[in-house]
Amino acid sequence: MNSLNPDIVNPAYVQIGKKEAAAILGVSVSKFDQMRKEDPECPKGFTRGDQHNSPLFFRLSDMYTYSEALMQQSVPVDQADVANK
Repeated sequence: MNSLNPDIVNPAYVQIGKKEAAAILGVSVSKFDQMRKEDPECPKGFTRGDQHNSPLFFRLSDMYTYSEALMQQSVPVDQADVANK
């Protein structure tokens, strides 16, 4: 993903592709597709065309908000648990 200067770029107006959206969440594109189908809170994205194969885009700020919600729902891992794996 290209680096954007946060001082001049507002994430509410940045559109990213599905691959970049998945990368923000730290998951594969196929896992992201599954999340979009199963989690009603997951951003569904939008297209700029009316054809079936039009590229899918996501608002960067929506992906940040969703990622934050996932982190808030997560359970902290005890360091001892990590060491034992």
